[in-house]
Amino acid sequence: MNRFSKLAVAAFVAVSAIPTLTAQTVKVGTFDRTSVAVAYYRSPQWTEVLKEKEIERQKAKQANNQERVKELEQWGGSAQELAHKQVAGEASIANIIEALRPTFPEVAAIAHVAMIVSGLEYTDGTVESVDVTDLLLDQLKATQATRQIVEEMRKQKKSPNSP
Repeated sequence: MNRFSKLAVAAFVAVSAIPTLTAQTVKVGTFDRTSVAVAYYRSPQWTEVLKEKEIERQKAKQANNQERVKELEQWGGSAQELAHKQVAGEASIANIIEALRPTFPEVAAIAHVAMIVSGLEYTDGTVESVDVTDLLLDQLKATQATRQIVEEMRKQKKSPNSP
């Protein structure tokens, strides 16, 4: 074997020893924003927020603090308007995501995903989308009635006759 051949063989062996760089698939958890919004506003978590606000309002009434009563009533109206817009897909669900944020590590672990996002507009072949909507509904303690509402809404979204 001549010197060039020995170098070529040595180079081939060296290159063969380097691990092949392949793109690993990243699993990303995604969820249906509308479903999560519906479940959040029907959840015990939201019910607790409303109870606390009502207690505040009653205390303000008893203290004859009309300004605070008015603020809390405006909060209620604004919260209801925001909820309607979120369910209709016309407003950000940042407040809901913030409320769910503590549950994301557990949901990610169960679903074996690296991250959770509300949607993926584009991915290359290295990303696998995993729907974690139902796991988030579990975290919100969604009732069977809530799950039926969510399922009907999902069907309407998929229907070719829906707007």
